[in-house]
Order: sequence, then C-alpha cells, then structure tokens
Amino acid sequence: MKDRLYFKDSWTRHFDAVVAEVKTEAGSAWLRLSRSAFYPEGGGQPGDWGQLTRGGVIYPVTDTQADEAGQVWHRTETPEGAPPLAKGDALRGEIDWPRRHDHMQQHTGEHILAWCVWTLEGGYVHGLHIGQEESSIDVSLPEGKTRLSRARLEAIETLANQVIARDDAIVCRFPEEAELSRLPLRKIPGDDEETRVVLMGDYEGVACGGTHLSRTSQAGVIKILRDESARGKMRVFFLSGQRAARHYQDSFRALDEAASLLNVPHLQVPKAAGAALEKLSGLHLDLSALRREMALSRLPALLKGAEALPAGGRLVTAALLEAEAQGMDALASALAETPGIIALLCAQGEDRALFTFARAQGPGPDLALLMRACGIKGGGKPAFARGAALSSQPLEAARLRLLEAPAEAKNA
Repeated sequence: MKDRLYFKDSWTRHFDAVVAEVKTEAGSAWLRLSRSAFYPEGGGQPGDWGQLTRGGVIYPVTDTQADEAGQVWHRTETPEGAPPLAKGDALRGEIDWPRRHDHMQQHTGEHILAWCVWTLEGGYVHGLHIGQEESSIDVSLPEGKTRLSRARLEAIETLANQVIARDDAIVCRFPEEAELSRLPLRKIPGDDEETRVVLMGDYEGVACGGTHLSRTSQAGVIKILRDESARGKMRVFFLSGQRAARHYQDSFRALDEAASLLNVPHLQVPKAAGAALEKLSGLHLDLSALRREMALSRLPALLKGAEALPAGGRLVTAALLEAEAQGMDALASALAETPGIIALLCAQGEDRALFTFARAQGPGPDLALLMRACGIKGGGKPAFARGAALSSQPLEAARLRLLEAPAEAKNA
C-alpha cells in the first residue's frame, strides 16, 4: 500500500515505471505497473485518467481500479498501429492533472466540511461522492434529523471558509500503532495492519487513503448548494475550489442579466421578480377574460348560421382561432343553452387541434362516443366532451355523422 506514489506526494504528476503484469477484461487491456501515481477509484473519489508513454507512443489511461489484494490496475488503450504494451516494458506515466487536482480539491473540501458539521451540529459524515458536476456527503445528525435550516447550512459553510482562510497544513502519513490513540481522529481506524491518516492542523484527523491538498487554503472556497433527506441521513451537495469559483461566475452572470432585465440593483432582483410575476398573473387573468369575451362574441352569428338536423334541432359547427381556445368551452356551453342546439367547436393550434362538443342535457347523441368515433382522443359525458387530434379534420367527420346518419349518431 505504501508503494503507491501518491501516498508520499499527492502532487506527483509524472513517474517512470515498468509493466509488471497485463490482463484483458471485457476487451480492455489492464496493466499493473511496478509503481504508480494513479489513484484507483475508492472512497467516493473516481479513479485517475492520464497516459502512459513508450517510445514516443501515447497509450491513454481511461480508468484506474484496485483489486481485492490492493494491486492497482490501469485500463489502457492501444493506438491504432502501435504495439500493445507488454510485461517488462519501461514507460513514463502522466496523470490527467486538471482532473486529479479537481478531485483533490473536492476531497479536501469534504474533510473540511466533515469537521465543520461535527463541530457545529455533532453530525457524522459517512461517505463522499465526487460527481462530474457536484459532490455530496451523507451525514448522520443527532436525534434522527435529516435536514438543516438554510441558516445552519450557511453557518457550516462560513466556518468551512474560515478554515480555508487559516491556511492550516494538511499532512498525510502512516503513524505507528502506538501514536494512533493520541491523534485527534474523528473516526476510529479499522483493523488494517497499517493505517494512513490525514491530519488538518492540530484539531482534525481521519483515516483516509485518498489524495489531498497540502494546505487548507488550496481548497480555495467551499459552497454548499443544498441538502436533502436520503435514507435516514442528510445528504449535502457542495462545490470546492475551481468548481465553486465557476459556480459563482455563472450565478453572478445570471443575476447580472436578471438585474439588467428588471432594471434594478442585484440585491433587489428577488423582490422585483416577485412583483413582475404578480403583475403577469393579473395580466394573464385579464387576457383570459378578453379571449373568453372574444369567443362569446361569435354566439349570435353562429346561432344564425346553424344547420337543421334531420331528427330535429340545429347544429352549430365552427373552427375558431387559436387565440379563442381558452374561451371555447364557455362558447360551447352558451350555445348549448339554446334549446335544440348541438355545438361542435374546434380550435387549431401549432401542433394539435382542440375540440369541445356540447348540447343540452337530456335525450340526444352521445358526444363523447361521437368524438372517439371520429378519431378524437378525449372524453367526457354524453352532453359535454373535450378532446384533441393532430388536425381539425375530425370536425367535418363529426358534422357529417350528425347530418347524414342521425340514428347512428344517437348510438355513436
């Protein structure tokens, strides 16, 4: 375990090694090296990527894993036309440093947050997950709590950034067994023969095999995004280092654009946005009322143009404008209040047509069945039905059913 180069120095980016063993799994070549600075996936931290170089040929490393015996394996791609790496080949390894450094910032940020959660809330961090966009920790809180208030989360975040500003040293080492009991460890080490600990200043320590920064200040800044309940624990999502800096840039850019659109200072955006939404809601109600009135204004003309039905009564068929769709139900109901009227209405939109069929209560055709018979998806009651179709063509089909086959329409 101690022979992994990142145990001695997490900042090691390049190293020389010899291929010790090669195996193939699922069509991929996996290499074990005489020594390696590549971190294998574990503890919530993804495995390293990078490359191995031999004779000027670059072999990309796309994953790093450890087996049950603790051996580190590198999934390696062989470039087209290049010879595969073989046992005994000398090569030079190089870590994908921007990715590794990001993981070091997230992992160190987790250690800082874990101490802050323990100090302020008595919470115990169980694990870390470093995702591509954000990281998270699971926390057991006293009294079975699974959430904290925004104020408490902000207090944890403030303390975390104070720890960063203190620029405390972070030391990773393998202490002797006798020394372990004297160290300020939050977690009791397991039964391993050797235990690697991460010590932060003179107040925080934990057994951990991951890669970390050298000082707390190198974490840059920590930002808590949100918390949620997860399997009886509190899950806290956070960003550390450059991720947090990019998040601030993106958030400020969005805030700046919102402030410009609302023509207010940045800190007044929420209040201004709330007022704008309230005004918009009122305008929406006014617009709905106007559209309803516009649709109802058709009532006299539609009644005047109603067609006589063979079995008695009159039929109103109309294709409305898309803007009149909101008032279509009201218009159909108003038409149905006239004795003997059956109303078949349609409003054609960009991607579909909406239908409303209505008549007075009592004997008459089942309009819900009539809709389905004409290929309109929807339903309702015999005297009032609503539906939709890809086009307005079913409107004419429904009209012809009532005009040409009254007996069928009554049993549609």
